[in-house]
Amino acid sequence: MKTKLFDNLLLKILSVVAAILLWLIVVNIDDAVNSRVIRNVKVSMVNMEVLTSQGQMCRVAEGTDVVDLTVYARRSVLQNLKASDFVVTADMQKDLQFGSMVKIEVAYTGDSTIERVEQSRENVLVSIEESVTEQFKVAVKLQGEPENGLVAGSVIPEQTLVEITGPISVVERIKGVQVEVPIAGITGTVVRSGKLRLVDSEGEDIDGTYLDYYGKDSEFNVTVTTLNKKEVGISFDISQAAPEGYGLDSISYKPETVTIAGTSAQIRPILNLDIPAEALNPNKEVGRVEQTVDISRYLEEGIVIPDADEREIVVVMEIVQYVSQNFSFTSDQIQYQNLPEGLELDLSEAVPLEVQISGLEAKLAGLTAESVTVSVDLSECRRPGTYSLPVTISVPESLKAPEDLVLSVTLVRKSPQRD
Repeated sequence: MKTKLFDNLLLKILSVVAAILLWLIVVNIDDAVNSRVIRNVKVSMVNMEVLTSQGQMCRVAEGTDVVDLTVYARRSVLQNLKASDFVVTADMQKDLQFGSMVKIEVAYTGDSTIERVEQSRENVLVSIEESVTEQFKVAVKLQGEPENGLVAGSVIPEQTLVEITGPISVVERIKGVQVEVPIAGITGTVVRSGKLRLVDSEGEDIDGTYLDYYGKDSEFNVTVTTLNKKEVGISFDISQAAPEGYGLDSISYKPETVTIAGTSAQIRPILNLDIPAEALNPNKEVGRVEQTVDISRYLEEGIVIPDADEREIVVVMEIVQYVSQNFSFTSDQIQYQNLPEGLELDLSEAVPLEVQISGLEAKLAGLTAESVTVSVDLSECRRPGTYSLPVTISVPESLKAPEDLVLSVTLVRKSPQRD
C-alpha cells in the first residue's frame, strides 16, 4: 500500500505545480493590470488666504483647474474607482511657481492597490491681481404688469447698494447690478425674488466666480407696492417766468394732462398738478425759450408718475420786453385815504402825478386812466404840515407800476364852518 502511495510521486508533484501555475496565469489574464481614465476631476485651490492677507486675489485660467486622471490598477479595482477616491489639490502657499503656475498634486484615498496615476496637466495657470472693493446701486427691472387698473408704485430692494470685492480687472468691468422680478397679477404690497446680475457696459453678464458680494448665492428680495392711477391736468405758475422788464407773451406745453398713481386717499382730491414758479425759466432767458421740466419733482410724497415718458414736459415760452406808457393823475383822480379828523387837504399848489406803467404791448393797448387806481394813506399824518407819502398804484393783472413813487401832500387845520 505504501509502495503504491509513492508510486509516480514526482509526476504528482509536477501536476500540482502545473495546476498552480495555470491558476495564476488564468487569474492574471482575467484580472490583469489595466488603465482607466477619470475625466474632469476638479482641482481644489488651497491656502488662498495667503494672497488675501496681502490684499491680492487669484484668478484661475479657464479650464486649467480640471484634470484627467489615468489610473493603472487591476481590472477588479478599476471598475470600482470614482473621482471622489482622489484628492486633487493646488497649494498656493507651497507650490506657486513663476508667479503664474501652481503644481497639481494627486492623492489616492481608497484602500485598494493601484499601480500608478498619470495626470493630463501638471499645473493650474493663475493670474494674481490686486483685490478691490466697490459699491454699486441695485437697479430693479419689473417683469409683467399688476392687476387691471393698478400700476407698480414703490419698488424697494432689500439692499439699495451692494458691495463687491474681487480682482480689479473684473470689478472694473462692472457697470451695473440688476435684479429682475415678476409682478404679473399682484395687488397690494408683495415681496418678489430674483437673482442679481452683474453687467458690463454692453449689458452682457459678468462671471462672478471670483467675486464676493451679498446675494451672490441666494435670492435677492424686492418689495413692490401697487397703486391706483388717475388722469389729472397740469398748470404752471408763470409769475416768475420772465426777468425784470420782460413779460411772458405766450406759453404752451404738451401733454396737458398726466396719469398719476398713489393710494385712493392721496389721489382722490387731486384734479390738477400745480407746478411752482421756480420750475420755469430759472436762467431768466428771453425771446423764444424751450425748456424741459421734470414735473415728477413736484409730486407729494407717495405719489408717482408711472409712465417715465410723461415725467418730463416740454414747455415753449415767448418772453418779450415790456413797453411803457405814461399817465398823468390830477388831485381829483387820486384817492386820499384815512384823512385825520380836524385836518383837510391844501391842494392849491398840487401838481399832477406822473406814472409810468409798463407791460406787454397788447395789454397796454386798451389801458385807460380809469383802469388805474392811485391812492395815498394819510393815517400817519397827525398834525398840519407838508408830508412826502408813498403812493399805492393798482393796475390790471400782468401790468407793472412803479412801487417807489412819493407824493408831497399839505394838510392844514380844517376851517371852522360858519352859520
